Amino acid sequence: MLSSVHWLWLVLWLHLTSLEDVEAQFPIPCTRQEALDSRTCCPLWNGSPCGEMAGRGDCAQHFLEGADLPFDYRVDWPNSFYDKVCACYGNFDGFDCGVCSPGWQGPDCLEPHRVDRKEITDMTEDERELFISNLDHAKHTISNRYKILTSNDTTKAGNFKFHEATVYDLYVWLHYYAAKKYADTDDDAAHRGPAFPFWHRIFLLFIEREIRLLTGNHNFFIPYWDWTRTDHCNICTNDYFGAVDPDGHIDQGSRFSKWKVRSPSCSFLNASFLLFRKPGKDRSADTLPTSGDVRRTLCEDNYDTPPFNKMSKHSFRSRLEGFDIPRDSRNLQSAMHNLVHDYFNGTMSHLPTAANDPLFMVHHSFVDKLLEVWLERHRYASYPESDEIHKAQKKESYMAPFFPLRTNGYYWNRNILSLGYKYIEHSIPHPGAVHIGEVYHQIQWLWPVVGVACVVLLCVIVGVAIKCKGEKKTS
Repeated sequence: MLSSVHWLWLVLWLHLTSLEDVEAQFPIPCTRQEALDSRTCCPLWNGSPCGEMAGRGDCAQHFLEGADLPFDYRVDWPNSFYDKVCACYGNFDGFDCGVCSPGWQGPDCLEPHRVDRKEITDMTEDERELFISNLDHAKHTISNRYKILTSNDTTKAGNFKFHEATVYDLYVWLHYYAAKKYADTDDDAAHRGPAFPFWHRIFLLFIEREIRLLTGNHNFFIPYWDWTRTDHCNICTNDYFGAVDPDGHIDQGSRFSKWKVRSPSCSFLNASFLLFRKPGKDRSADTLPTSGDVRRTLCEDNYDTPPFNKMSKHSFRSRLEGFDIPRDSRNLQSAMHNLVHDYFNGTMSHLPTAANDPLFMVHHSFVDKLLEVWLERHRYASYPESDEIHKAQKKESYMAPFFPLRTNGYYWNRNILSLGYKYIEHSIPHPGAVHIGEVYHQIQWLWPVVGVACVVLLCVIVGVAIKCKGEKKTS
């Protein structure tokens, strides 16, 4: 029988999936009436649109006038709203070209900037406290850069409502917006397709930068949580993201106990739900992925395969996302990324609300780490191109709803060092296994050794055979 908490989530989930509203984040200058009327999102930077006078970018046309508007404004982003947006030059970035691209800093964005993303349990106490404090600050501070859009029909002129939101809640709603399914399909802009890991990579970089701008902590980074190192939620404590009681409520000793869940089912500024989680209490998802699951995932040679959705088999993306489920004794209904979401049995387990739980970002940081390991192993792979791929996730389609415009294929050949970060292995070796990132490198060196050994062995065998033949002749 379902508990009262389960019933609450069932009712909430049914309500969420029946909504017609769609929401997203928009730069504040582009929410003003003159920007909407002119269909131009080219905010001023230092007195000129997109910092044109400073050589940072220009206000570029990207949509032919008179063309039909897309059926869903995540498709052909951002054609439902603007014909012109900023196109940034060099290392400049942002909706007004006023910030630096990931990996760069300084007044002219010419100074390299790198951070090390650590495993969260390997952070020092001071590092952990600063990280959590910065998150809490972002949760309770209104953004001065973006607003939330709510609209029933974005193709009708003037049917826009914009709301203020905190920095962290912008991040939450951005994920909901991308995760919302298109009408009568299982498709969305960021899941069940080849864009999945890359969309989430840029999603993490987005909130990382917004928190840096808010706090002034330019070295803020999102740690990763290696869930293969444990058989339970070892970060569900008040030192990390909050202990939970038997009913799934966050312990009052944690600052996360007061975090309200933002969802499309209630007024954005009057949310009444609090974070909750019951890790491991759902029998269909009572375990976390193992290092063996990770190794099998990394062994897939194809990045993605037809039909390029949740039905794809022998696909790294599908295995990583968790739709290609391993056949083992656990009888799982999900795997890898999806299994971790399901394991928490609460806020994290439903797409529209998942990003409300700060566990989301450290989970996805590890997923991003695994993506980088696979890309290092498959340097000659490429983003798939096929008519079977949903339009919003095609290689040449712009990632919604990010500014400036970047295609899904743009980040394929840009490794994480070029984006300003790298992953640091845990200081304590993985119990009973080598570091995931070292698996391939060890195998790389193994094959030449095996090859040389085989050649030497062959030479020895041939030498012995010749010697034996010579001895027979002399006898």
